[in-house]
Amino acid sequence: MRGVISVLKLCNAIISQVVKAVVVGLAFLMVITICWQVAMRFAFNDPPSWTEEFALLLFSWSMLLMLAVGVREAFHVRMDILVERMPAGGRQWLESLICVATLAFGVYLAIAGVDYVREMRGSSSAAMGYPIALLYSAAPVCGGLICLFSLERLLSFVAPGDSA
Repeated sequence: MRGVISVLKLCNAIISQVVKAVVVGLAFLMVITICWQVAMRFAFNDPPSWTEEFALLLFSWSMLLMLAVGVREAFHVRMDILVERMPAGGRQWLESLICVATLAFGVYLAIAGVDYVREMRGSSSAAMGYPIALLYSAAPVCGGLICLFSLERLLSFVAPGDSA
């Protein structure tokens, strides 16, 4: 079990770093796009129609990708007051339960996201004309990453001595 957890942690660490780098790139493009839109609006009173749609695409991907990273690094939104007040055994049990619930949510998001992308096949965005499935593909990617990252956390709680 120790080897599996070590490999999973290493793979997830690499994936997490790549995702963070991608998000930085997406955020940079989003800022440039929004600045271009504002400049065109104030300078020429003629903002391009594609900038808002492109910024939304970049924002959606960056937020969902960072949501998954938040699961791995435990900076996602959650209430710790109950967990912190429990005895050690109960705390480990509750953390494991939370990881299972998070994993289940990731599986659901991945499956439902793939179904929705399939339903949207053939549709295109209004202003830019890109396949709208590109926007909605962020959901199954996020779900898959949540599965990987919550599985790592779950194994760390289930076999804490093995993950050292």
